[in-house]
Amino acid sequence: MVEKHSVDFVDKDESQKIEFFEGDAHLGHYDIKFDFNDKKFFSIADDGTANIRIHTQTDIADVWLFLEDPDLRPMQLKCLAETARYKFWEIQVKFNLENVKFSFGATTDKKLNIYYGTSGIANFISPSEKWFYSEENFKRHIVPDWVYGGVMYQIFPERFNYSDTNSLFEEKVEWGSTPKRLEFQGGDLYGIIDKLDYIKNLNVNILYLNPIFLSGSTHRYDTWDHFKVDPKLGGEKALEKLIDELHARNMKIIFDTSLNHVHPKHFAFQDIIKNGEKSKYKDWFTIYEYPVHLKYRPHLYENTYKVGWDGNEKEYKKYLEKTFLETEIPVKNIDDDGPIVEPSYKSWWGVPDMPKINYSCEDARKWALDVTAFWIDNFNIDGWRMDVAKEIDLLFWKDFRKTAKDSNQNVLLFSEIFGDTSQWLQGDMFDGTMNYSFRESMVDYFATKRMSISEFSDSLANLYFMYSFKALSSCQNLLSSHDVKRFLNRCSDVSSIYGPIFMQATFPGIAGIYYGDEIGLNGGNEPNNREAFPWNDESTWDLNLQNYIREIMDIKSSNNILKYGNFQLLPNQNDAIVFRRTLRDKSLLCIFNRSEHQKNIKIPSTAHSIDQIFGNSDIQLVDGNILISELQKNTGLIIFEN
Repeated sequence: MVEKHSVDFVDKDESQKIEFFEGDAHLGHYDIKFDFNDKKFFSIADDGTANIRIHTQTDIADVWLFLEDPDLRPMQLKCLAETARYKFWEIQVKFNLENVKFSFGATTDKKLNIYYGTSGIANFISPSEKWFYSEENFKRHIVPDWVYGGVMYQIFPERFNYSDTNSLFEEKVEWGSTPKRLEFQGGDLYGIIDKLDYIKNLNVNILYLNPIFLSGSTHRYDTWDHFKVDPKLGGEKALEKLIDELHARNMKIIFDTSLNHVHPKHFAFQDIIKNGEKSKYKDWFTIYEYPVHLKYRPHLYENTYKVGWDGNEKEYKKYLEKTFLETEIPVKNIDDDGPIVEPSYKSWWGVPDMPKINYSCEDARKWALDVTAFWIDNFNIDGWRMDVAKEIDLLFWKDFRKTAKDSNQNVLLFSEIFGDTSQWLQGDMFDGTMNYSFRESMVDYFATKRMSISEFSDSLANLYFMYSFKALSSCQNLLSSHDVKRFLNRCSDVSSIYGPIFMQATFPGIAGIYYGDEIGLNGGNEPNNREAFPWNDESTWDLNLQNYIREIMDIKSSNNILKYGNFQLLPNQNDAIVFRRTLRDKSLLCIFNRSEHQKNIKIPSTAHSIDQIFGNSDIQLVDGNILISELQKNTGLIIFEN
């Protein structure tokens, strides 16, 4: 996996040749990207290996790394992907010295030579224009080894499965009825325990639970008490049993919560309701006006624009009435214009039952860090997924990481942040993120088919180079979640989901399965994406899809090349996506045909022998080429090259 350069590698008669490039290129139009402070370009693994990546325009033929190290000569980077816009280069090297200066050189297709250093592109590089690396000031990004090859099953606890063990919760509607935001169907932790063998049989090794803490809602992101498991779910007793059963099966458990906001029934906010400005917790929140209250404008329901939840006036009224009753916040009816309900305190997106924590208050920060450590220390959980992480300041997340890792170095910390989250994945905050960028690429190429194969190749290259390998391996490559439409809802037919599942299994990162996706649930927007699992109606299950997931996730979770191997995007072959995962001298060739037609494919290979480990097609190794005959549409192959 790591290319290590030692003294033995060096030609003893050849020293560092700074004059390697003569600087005869016109410099005005070259596009080279490298950011020393961004881990997707420069990162240090836990063993001290430097991973260096650089992007160039496509007419760059070669890229070289120059080190001020007498034991190492210039080293050539490997091109891992070429798209319509860029070439993506990488080298992994173990520095011989604690302090290293380095720069780059490049040759163009026209054999012109350029340098690249801290001041940009030049005809030469002076000592002051090199990047400086020191072991003392560059933090290594260490992630748990168990994330590699991870298959994560996400459960919305209220709708996965119910049991008769928990008799504390009676206010529920019929299981499998049309989901509504305010109605409970009775799912609980005991119900999850009953289905652990089913989950394990999908070759899942990580269970991710949406919030389970005390709350009055089905989603529980408006938590009342972060130190208490909701009795409706079975309480702490059920949780202890669930964790024991998971760990006995060598499975991990990830908790989910929001530390950005709480419910007004939270003890600190209740004290503010009762004591106003005299409350010792007043600095925990941002209060605009005392006493705290809600401005309510019921006359606005008569307007024609959508209100509340997708314009569902009846359901939104029920929600507000429930909020007014539960929060015990005084309500003032007024007849001016504005939001239908307006809190006199800062809340998440103005939602009245989600007052936002003020993290400039040290006591509030300490409370949040206490929550972080409590469940790791006392219940041995294996990680945290943090909701709306972008809303909280970066310094807090650094404290959060230290607190969590001090409790257990091997916990996984990932976040909900959309887009490029590199800023949070520098080794001092989160390990990974919910990779919504991955999902969007899968939607655009496989589901809606708005993306060409050339554009998809571009997207794959950028997805791989968006984060360091450590961070990418810790990201949840999801297709569906509790916040978005299920992937199948975006597809014209069920066959369109096979390609994305293949990509989840073969692309670096944790494969994220949202409960029910494996049997073909296709709910749309919330709450339809949170429907009950149809345990009592197996006739509706897509068993072919389920078996496909089971088979390919077995390979992902057990194959070391897919766990640790580098990624190299190859030119698409006859409209098929082709890439290689390589670990030392062995590799896996991954091919998927999304086309509407069967394809014959020819791929150059240096392998001495090949073995088809997934898929069904005729393959041969002939004269340094792998020949694939009649690869069917919506079909993937994994070929072992030895």
